[in-house]
Order: sequence, then C-alpha cells, then structure tokens
Amino acid sequence: MRPETLLDFMGVAEHLKCNMRHSRMTDHRRESVAEHTYRLCVFAWLVKEEFPNCDMDKVMKMCLFHDLGEALTGDIPAFVKTDDDRETEGDALTLLTAMLPGKERQELDELFGELEREETMEAKIVHALDKMETLIQHNEADIATWLPLEYDLQMTYGEKECMADPYLTKLREVIRQISEDKITAEGEDRESFYYIRKDIENMHLSEVTDLLRSTEWAEDRTEEMIRKSMENSCPYGLFLKAGTGEGRIKESSMAGKDRQIGFARVLTDGVTTFYLMDFVIEEKYRSQGFGTILMDRIMKENGHLYGMLHTKDAKAFYEKYGFRAIGDTKKTEEIYMEKPCS
Repeated sequence: MRPETLLDFMGVAEHLKCNMRHSRMTDHRRESVAEHTYRLCVFAWLVKEEFPNCDMDKVMKMCLFHDLGEALTGDIPAFVKTDDDRETEGDALTLLTAMLPGKERQELDELFGELEREETMEAKIVHALDKMETLIQHNEADIATWLPLEYDLQMTYGEKECMADPYLTKLREVIRQISEDKITAEGEDRESFYYIRKDIENMHLSEVTDLLRSTEWAEDRTEEMIRKSMENSCPYGLFLKAGTGEGRIKESSMAGKDRQIGFARVLTDGVTTFYLMDFVIEEKYRSQGFGTILMDRIMKENGHLYGMLHTKDAKAFYEKYGFRAIGDTKKTEEIYMEKPCS
C-alpha cells in the first residue's frame, strides 16, 4: 500500500477517536467510538474459547471495523437511528473503502456485507457483543446519566441477537441482573424526577402555549385558544420536578419550580372512541424517552378504545401503539391513523 494512501486512511480513522458516543464512562465523560471499538475487540478476544468452531480472527476484524462509517457520520444512538441514517452509514462505508487498494477494499467490503446480512455465526457474535458492550458501559456509568428510556433498554436491548447461542444468552442474563441490581442498589425511582398530570388546572398555560407555538400545526394559536381547547378536552402534561440534577437529563429544571416539557390532548366519550391531538415534547428533551412515557400513560387510560390521530412525521412512533395508517399515505402530507379497540 502506498504510504500516502495508508496515511490518508489513518487520518480518517482518527475521527473515531474524536467522535463521541451517547454512553458515559465511570468518570462521567462520554466515550469515543474508538474506545467502544477497542473494548469490543477485547470482549471478542475474551470469549474466543467459547466458540471453537468459529473463525474468531474474522470476528476480531469485524469488531475492529464495525463502526468505521461513524468516522464520517458520527455516532447515532440506536434508539433514535432511522433507516435513512443506516443508508447514510452505508454510503459512508462505500466512500471509505474506496480509499483503499483493491485487495484491502474487497476484504472490507466482504466483511461489511457479511455483517449486514447477519447470516453467519461470526456476524451474529459481533452483533451480540456490540450490544452487550454498550449495556456493560451503561452498567458501569453513574445511573444519574441514564435517560428514562434506558431503564427498559437495559432489560431488552440485544435480547434477539444474544439468542444466537446459549453462551451469549447466559451472558446477557448476567448483564441484565447487574442492571436490575444497580437500579435497586441506587434506590432509583424512575418517576423520581418527572410526573404526569391531567386536567386543565394542572397545566402550566404559558409553557403549554410555548410548546404548541413551537410546532408547525399550532404556531398561530393564541393563549386563549389553547386555554379553551384544554377546557373542552382532556389535557395531559409531563413535568420535570424542580431541582432535577445535572446529568440526569440533558437540560435540568433548576428554576425553582416544576417545568412542563410535554403536552397532549385527548377527546373521548370514554366508552367507544378517543382522538389524540397536540402531542408534543419540548425539542431539547426529545429522543430521551419522554414521548414514550407520556404516550404510555395516555394509552394505559384510553388504549382499550377505538383510537384516531393524524401526524406528519411520527408514523413509526404511533405504530408501536397499534395505530395504522388510513388510505394512501403518498397522496397527502398528513397521515391519518387509527387503532382498533381492544
């Protein structure tokens, strides 16, 4: 390989040292992609004797290069990654391997293809270890750095991948138990820093107004219009408690009073049907699990009814709750959705 080519590729790989992941370390700083990759390789080396019939040298190579595309794209946490993001990462890999001579390019292209198909045992091992390394890192980090959705993720993330082998399944169970013990030992209450309230008298009208005016669909509503709409429906509010500490969430509610960061309204007869409207989470608190927390509460109280809503860009989110699009979604910007009663 020409020295210039080698150094160019090394220069791009250096970005993996700079690009940060979501996960926090025991010293509270965020880990880099390179740090995650290093320990994933250590992980693979430690378990190699458990898989005598596998090509563990190939597993090590897959671990070494599995996040190479993030040198260009940066890390995107699994709980917010979309199909478009995965396509972008694939394009980045194509650009990166094109920098290499034919032999090396072919070797990496074949490795990435095998990883993506996830058909061989070697690829399955890498996917399982990759997810478990993330779980291990979260267990090692201060629980105050966990997002609300990570309490559930620590219990479920990587389960499917670890079913590929009994040893991987056993290892996943041990990691899950450590997560459970950590939550218990820390005395953590998932609702210790947030809560949900219903009814207009519990809403913070000025904050609800700010939330709705930040959206495309309600940017022109006056405070009086918003107040009347709440009077004629059932409003739900998601609140952060005053004094929520640094590290618990990206931004803290430190102004001396509880802060409303989420809102939704439900129109219902309480017997047959409900209509969900104005569902919004303050932008800086999105992708942290708060939307799921609010929606879980709404569905707990209304999910047995026939439900309706419309959305522009949250179709996948509502599908998790049983909603399905109505009609041809390609012919209109807004997607109308419904769910059967249960």
